[in-house]
Amino acid sequence: MDDTPQPTLGVQLRKARTRLELTQEQVARAVGFVPTVYGRIERGDMLPSVPKLRELCVVLGISADVLLSLPPVPSVPGKPHAEEPPETSPAIRRLATLVRDLPPQRLKLFRVALQTILEPPEEPGADGS
Repeated sequence: MDDTPQPTLGVQLRKARTRLELTQEQVARAVGFVPTVYGRIERGDMLPSVPKLRELCVVLGISADVLLSLPPVPSVPGKPHAEEPPETSPAIRRLATLVRDLPPQRLKLFRVALQTILEPPEEPGADGS
């Protein structure tokens, strides 16, 4: 059995990235990689450091166990399970990744636009006039 994690890690990274409809460049920038380095990781030519692996997990919304193709850990009787964070939709994670890369002025504009969308317009005459 081959225990090298590179090939399976790369396959899982690619699956997670394409599920979120992100490019290699977007993921690379989100975690601070040069795009060619991230490409080498996806191809199985190299492994990320542990801190970068953690960042990849956060950006792609996937657990390290899945990325490393580890089998599920059986529950131990009498031990509570660590509660898993709720699953965030791929669309929300993709939006978060895109927003994270915005310069401050555009981020401010995005926030204003989003608040405008979320706050329903007042109906004419709704104030009793």
